Amino acid sequence: MDDDGNFINVVQLEIGGRYFYDIDENTHTAIFERWYGRENDTELIIPSSIDYNGVTYKIVALGDEVGNQNEKLEKVIIPEGVTRINGFAFCHGLKNITIPSSVKEIGSNAFKECIELESIVLPEGLSTLGYRAFYNCVKLKSIVIPSSVARIESGVFHNCQQLSSITIPSTISEIGEEVFYNCVSLKTINFNEGLQSIGKGAFLHCEALKSIVLPNSLKALASYAFSDCTSLESVKFPKSLKVIPEAAFAKCEALTSIEFPESIYKIERSAFRECTSLKKVELPRNLTALNNCVFQGCSSLIEIVVPEGVTKIGYGSFCSCNSLTDIYCYSEMPPAIDGAFDDVPLEQVTVHVPVVKKYKKDISWKAFGKLVPIQ
Repeated sequence: MDDDGNFINVVQLEIGGRYFYDIDENTHTAIFERWYGRENDTELIIPSSIDYNGVTYKIVALGDEVGNQNEKLEKVIIPEGVTRINGFAFCHGLKNITIPSSVKEIGSNAFKECIELESIVLPEGLSTLGYRAFYNCVKLKSIVIPSSVARIESGVFHNCQQLSSITIPSTISEIGEEVFYNCVSLKTINFNEGLQSIGKGAFLHCEALKSIVLPNSLKALASYAFSDCTSLESVKFPKSLKVIPEAAFAKCEALTSIEFPESIYKIERSAFRECTSLKKVELPRNLTALNNCVFQGCSSLIEIVVPEGVTKIGYGSFCSCNSLTDIYCYSEMPPAIDGAFDDVPLEQVTVHVPVVKKYKKDISWKAFGKLVPIQ
């Protein structure tokens, strides 16, 4: 067997027309590749070993098609000694599976579309949750990720609509793309120190999520990470984070306030677009420019505080923020704002600035209702 778990000297073995194995004659190990159940078979018991030509071969892995998309299969028992599991995708009736402590890897698409699976116990010692391992397991309600897991691959719990809480152990440094996409019942996420990056769309459409505290170890957040989390009320950002990426919190309609750490120096396009409950924004001190459409459509936004280092507010940054009444801009020189406040009734907005004379000379800024000195 090579480093990827593939046999080098393979003999394919068929037993009784129903059980298919790949055996390695050098290591005396076998992969259970495929099983053909009878019409009324609802249970599969994986053997721990098989005998062939007087030699015993230990079962060490389950192949990509072991369940053969059997829709009537309800229960699977896997023996100790198996280290890698694949192959139960589209087993729509699967409700119960026993995973032994020897398993180190649950492979890509292993339980994809197992729509009756409600719970599963992952063993301590498991190191890998593969791509879309539990994709669209719509009845999966609870799962505990062992502390031995180092990375959650993309889409692992995509569309697990009844999953309500999850704890990310400190051993996990990276959450892949769309891992919890459309987990609409997910209310609680417990992040532990050690997590360094969250992938694109990792928590997109987690509509029940109310609050998040990101760990101090987090260094990178990808675009759309928490977009469309429509119940999200509060976010605590760590001082280790420097960039808020594109649409990371777009359409978080319940978000009422944001407290940025001073470490943030860049907020990318549409980061907080259509956060319709947001009332006040105080931009981080180290920001020098605001990208396009960052707060577009934040219809409840009343007050904006712009630090002195900002030289440009991008096109559409506050477009359609039609409740806006006050801007506190600490830049002595007026920042460029071409198109930044489109569809805002400028006559209702008071702009508080350090040097009124300079702002009155700027064609864009003098369009506001009032320009007054900062008190």
